[in-house]
Amino acid sequence: MKRPTPPGHHSDGRKKKKSPFGEQLLEKQKLRLTYGLMEKQFYTTFTRASRMKGNKSDNFLILLESRLMTLVYRLGLARTVFDARQLIRHGHVTVDGQRVDIPSFLVTPGQLIGLSDESKGLDRIKMGQETRTSASAPTPYLEIQSDGVSGKFLGVTNAHDIPVTRINVQKIVEFYSK
Repeated sequence: MKRPTPPGHHSDGRKKKKSPFGEQLLEKQKLRLTYGLMEKQFYTTFTRASRMKGNKSDNFLILLESRLMTLVYRLGLARTVFDARQLIRHGHVTVDGQRVDIPSFLVTPGQLIGLSDESKGLDRIKMGQETRTSASAPTPYLEIQSDGVSGKFLGVTNAHDIPVTRINVQKIVEFYSK
């Protein structure tokens, strides 16, 4: 059971309100952990998004969703983004028929993401497919092929299609704009 007071010997019974910086930092950490990135990768992706034309927050989410690690997870080939990262690093994932072992590989629209022939029977992939939310279309920008273990990246056209919930990306933009 949670106690209403913060920990400590002389707590005064009040919960302190977070500062604007604390709120921005919390949002950044939530998004960073959602995508399984280290701080340097996250910041590099943000700077790349800020150099692109258009809305910084939309560009940032689009770049995060275009990473191979995220797309393998969204296709349902892995149960978590960390599992997807391991599948990629161990050489189980192919892009347009070529093995790719770089989780941060940016997939361009039209490329086909799949598994190597030896990897299709792995138990961890079968478990990932069982936990897939929707068998026909996991997200609007992915198209699952008829074999069930590959998909085509159609490209993110609208940032509102990205299934990131309860994260205020605008606070992250404010955090890095200081």
